[in-house]
Amino acid sequence: MRRAGPFFEAVIRLRRFLTIAFVLLAVGATMFARTGGRGAAQPEKKVVDLKADVMYPIEFRDTSAVCLVGNVAFYHSGAVITCDSAVRYSEKHMECFGNVLINKNDTYVYGDRADYNGETHVANVYSDLVKVVDGDATLYTYKFLFNTKTNVGEFADGGVVTNRENQLESDRGYYYANDRTVICVDRVEIRSEEYDLTGDSVVYNLTTDHAYYFRHTNIWNTQGDYLYADRGSYDKGGELYTVTENGYILTEKQEVWSDSIDYYKLAGHAVLRGNIQIDDTEHKVLAFGDFGEYWKEPGNAFLTRRPAVVSYDTSQGDSLFMAADSMFLYTIDPARQRADSLRAAARAADSLHADSLHADSLRIDSLRVDSLAPAAGDSVQGVRPEAPIVAARRGSLSEGRGDAKRNGTERTDSLAPRRADSLRRDSLAADSLHVDSLLRDSLQQDTVVMTKEQRKQLLREAAAREKAELKAKRDAERQAKLDTIAARRLAKTRAKLDAQRAKDSLRNARLAAKRAEKAARRRAKLGLPEPVDSTKLDSLDRHTEGADSLAADSLRRDSLAADSLSLDSLGLTPADSLDSLARDTIYRLVKGFRNVRIYRSDFQSVCDSLVAVSRDSTIHLYIDPVLWNQNSQITSDVMDIFTANSQIVRAEFVGRPLMVSELDTMHYNQVAGKTMTALFRNNQIYRNDVKGNAQTIYFMQEDDSPDIIGLLVLESGDLTFFIEEKQVVKITYRNNPVYTIYPMDKIPPDVDLFLKDFKWEAKRRPAQRDVFDRTIRPSIRAAKSSQSRPQFPIAARIDAFKRRLIESRRWSDRNDVVQPDVIEWMYSLGWRPPEQEEESLPVVPLAGNAKETSP
Repeated sequence: MRRAGPFFEAVIRLRRFLTIAFVLLAVGATMFARTGGRGAAQPEKKVVDLKADVMYPIEFRDTSAVCLVGNVAFYHSGAVITCDSAVRYSEKHMECFGNVLINKNDTYVYGDRADYNGETHVANVYSDLVKVVDGDATLYTYKFLFNTKTNVGEFADGGVVTNRENQLESDRGYYYANDRTVICVDRVEIRSEEYDLTGDSVVYNLTTDHAYYFRHTNIWNTQGDYLYADRGSYDKGGELYTVTENGYILTEKQEVWSDSIDYYKLAGHAVLRGNIQIDDTEHKVLAFGDFGEYWKEPGNAFLTRRPAVVSYDTSQGDSLFMAADSMFLYTIDPARQRADSLRAAARAADSLHADSLHADSLRIDSLRVDSLAPAAGDSVQGVRPEAPIVAARRGSLSEGRGDAKRNGTERTDSLAPRRADSLRRDSLAADSLHVDSLLRDSLQQDTVVMTKEQRKQLLREAAAREKAELKAKRDAERQAKLDTIAARRLAKTRAKLDAQRAKDSLRNARLAAKRAEKAARRRAKLGLPEPVDSTKLDSLDRHTEGADSLAADSLRRDSLAADSLSLDSLGLTPADSLDSLARDTIYRLVKGFRNVRIYRSDFQSVCDSLVAVSRDSTIHLYIDPVLWNQNSQITSDVMDIFTANSQIVRAEFVGRPLMVSELDTMHYNQVAGKTMTALFRNNQIYRNDVKGNAQTIYFMQEDDSPDIIGLLVLESGDLTFFIEEKQVVKITYRNNPVYTIYPMDKIPPDVDLFLKDFKWEAKRRPAQRDVFDRTIRPSIRAAKSSQSRPQFPIAARIDAFKRRLIESRRWSDRNDVVQPDVIEWMYSLGWRPPEQEEESLPVVPLAGNAKETSP
């Protein structure tokens, strides 16, 4: 084919040039035709506005493109992109090179290259390191994508966000510029002023520091607590951690599990919901429930909705299970409570003392001013009297002094002798000369008149105060003398009581020996079994009687001796050790209310309410309590159970106590009295002491046969039963016993086989499943304690890479902003800063761009 001539080639080039010029003119017309208005109200542009120092067409594939060089800027969707050079492939597709900056509102994105698609509003930014800045937050990453319409960015291959003192990193994430929220995904690590965090994903607000966290989240707070969750949030304003799935808290002494947790960090207070387990390793207590509250200090807890408590001791191999409708667990620190009360009393006393000093100073000042004021009939006449404090405040001391110096005169105090006679107070002598001189100067400036009645009234009040102070001092001295006398009398009384106790102990020993001897003779006469050894019986009697003599004493020496260190190891006298243990030992207090149930393999119990105290290892049962041990059942109004080393050592029953042992469904051995004390060995009753109106119905059996051969009906003042292998082997009765033995075939019909208040409560006896039906979570303290805290490997890698880039001059840590000429150009396109858009300010175009519009 024949080649076209030069003329036709020139025509083709001209046509291409005219086409490009037409497009540029259309773009320019659009730019200059804008009349202004709020940027948010502008319709979405179909093309991307642009400007550059030089623009020329280039061929690109089967079409042409525009090359822009020098101060290049693009504007679209409220965002501006500046760079050194660019290629515009179409109306909405361009590629930028060199010092790329994308800015919208407060968000700045820095890179070396970027391509922008106006159809999707997406800019892909490329650089060795991409930097994103939004206010006080900075992101460094390797790849970044920004949507100028939704203001959402996305980073990948690792990114690090710093915000004030906070630092976040993750493998990938999203940034929402409108509300300054970062979504970090995959291997998230956070370090803030309040906590450290690792997890799979976190949503973090850079403005409020509010965080939402998800799977496998580990949190360490500044108080030393550890928290795990699979879903939750953190509210910095309320210092509140909220866990909504699989929550776990680890403190120095406790482990806490719950489906849902609201943990108030500053107060150390947690609200727990669903499948709760609290493990108090210090006191060896497990607590369960479906709703509860927990306080880290001092370690209290409240549980309801199927609550249960398990007291365990791994050294004993047996556990005590307790359940009720609601349960309270308290950690009592007497020393801390005493210190807190003393501090509160000191603060109250200081406040009261300060108030009294302030009031006294006001009264003293008023007395000084009034004593210096002239009486009615003095040189100043016809002046209306004022209140003393008002009169003292009217004149300016500095002004009065200045006037006196200026006049060159100084008024003498003619009333000073009168004041000295009227106010005899030692506390005013130190500063009376200074105050008098000031008051003399002020009187020259402003003099007031006071009536005689007012002055007399003030003097009477001063005298009354002095009298009251003197009386209070005398009363204090008198009270001190009375206290000394009372202390001496108390010591003398205690000495007498100790002597009397020693005499009573000796007398009781002698009476016990006589009673034992008399009982032995009676048994020999009746052919009953031989009594126990008298020396052993005397020892047991002295033990029980000594316990009775100490019943009124709140500190039981037996329980303290069983549960505490020896006195010799403490290096204290017995009295000192008791006082120290009573005052300073931290102990656990458990309370249960309504439908209380207790289970252990060797005994079970039910009641309406319960109080358990770890200090003396006691359990107190109230309102219709029942205790079962082996085949024995004991009922009373109140029960006190004493334990040591997780084993029962003694149980006291007060108020209609009744002990019943079942032989079969028709025959029950029964013992009743006013009070009853059961002694345990290896968690089995081996002795039962009944005091006051003791009554017994006992079915006798052969030694090796379950057959019942007779009935013993006995009444006496006191009784003691000795039990071996669930059988009564010996009985000791005291104080005029009366008994009758009937063969089984000769029991009279009028003989009652059941004592008063007898009731066999087998249906109420709880099994373990009735008390505790939950699954105990094993401790994970060791695993969680070894959990590694945030190491920030991505931040370390990016910091090292950034240093190498800066040293090699391949990259610079830029902080440049949009240039003024670009901002001016944006104004001409109708752009306004967000604050001006909110205020709806009118647009005033710059001269030479478009028609002016009136404001």
